[in-house]
Amino acid sequence: MIMDRLYGGVCYAGIDTDPELKYPKGAGRVAFSNQQSYIAAISARFVQLQHADIDKRVEVKPYVLDDQMCDECQGQRCAGKFAPFFCANVTCLQYYCEHCWATIHSRPGREFHKPLVKEGADRPRAVPFRWC
Repeated sequence: MIMDRLYGGVCYAGIDTDPELKYPKGAGRVAFSNQQSYIAAISARFVQLQHADIDKRVEVKPYVLDDQMCDECQGQRCAGKFAPFFCANVTCLQYYCEHCWATIHSRPGREFHKPLVKEGADRPRAVPFRWC
């Protein structure tokens, strides 16, 4: 309800729980029905969740999918391998193979974008990445 009130377009919200213990992991997911709401949410980067006596500041990150092809070359420049990088900057919002990341992100204005890489347990992490 809070995310819908702030950004609109929420079509799903859930709290991640440990499958064995059925206890919350401290993360949740929100899906939006439109790109405008999604971009507004990830652009804010943080949101203050307040409900009753709970007041918590949480980070908003895009969900990084497994097994995605590069949005630039569709696997043609990386021998059909899945794209290891996702650019969460609102000017990109795409998956990239290493070759396409280097090409696209060497352009002025994009050289400081940081790739997200899927890390175990559905947690995207930023990777220090720089081409010499």
